Formats: sequence, C-alpha cells, structure tokens
Amino acid sequence: MSEKYRLLLIEDNPEHLKLMVDHLPSDIFDIDTATTKAEALDKALKKDYDLITIDYFLPDGNGLEVFTAIHDRNPEQKTIMVTAADDPELSFSVMKGGALDYIVKSFKYYTHLKERIIENLEE
Repeated sequence: MSEKYRLLLIEDNPEHLKLMVDHLPSDIFDIDTATTKAEALDKALKKDYDLITIDYFLPDGNGLEVFTAIHDRNPEQKTIMVTAADDPELSFSVMKGGALDYIVKSFKYYTHLKERIIENLEE
C-alpha cells in the first residue's frame, strides 16, 4: 500500500481518543480527530476520508445525527459506530442506514480496532 488510509475518529472522551490513536499505526493511517458534533461535521463535510468512526455520545449532539448528516451528503462514505451504547435499536438503525460495523466499547476494544477498520476498508 503506497498511500495511508485517511481516517476521521469522532470521540469526545480524551482517554478513549488517545487509546484509539495509539493503537492505529501511523505508517498505515493518516488520522484526523473530532471531539464534538460541530467539529466532526465540519471535518467530514470538507475532506474525503476512507473511513469515519463515530462515537454516539457527544457533548453537542449524538453520533446518529452525525452519521445521518454524513450519509445524506455521501451515502458511500464508510462509517463505523464505536460507542459504549450497547443498544440493539441504535445498532440496527446505523447498520440499516449504511454503517459497516457497530463496535461496543468493551474492555480493551481498541486493541482490535485496527483489524476491524482494515476489514471494513477492504470490503
């Protein structure tokens, strides 16, 4: 692979964001981050990303609103919901709406994030 995958990680918890970034090698991924709904939409609508991860709980809205706005603009945008919300209805909504995956933040979820992202990028 000659070019890095371009990722946008949307996560409001600084510790979770650091864990995610630290477990995604910089030789494979070019990573942008956003910690609010407003920042996420600004970045997602101005730049092309290979994949966007979206946290559900954001200080100024929720991940479903971000997901919907992104997919309304670009239905082909690859997205993964990464959230502590172990909610079957939310999972169904985003998967039906076009998300590739729904990852529940369980103990050490970030250790498998790289593999899940690559699997979804290669689909």
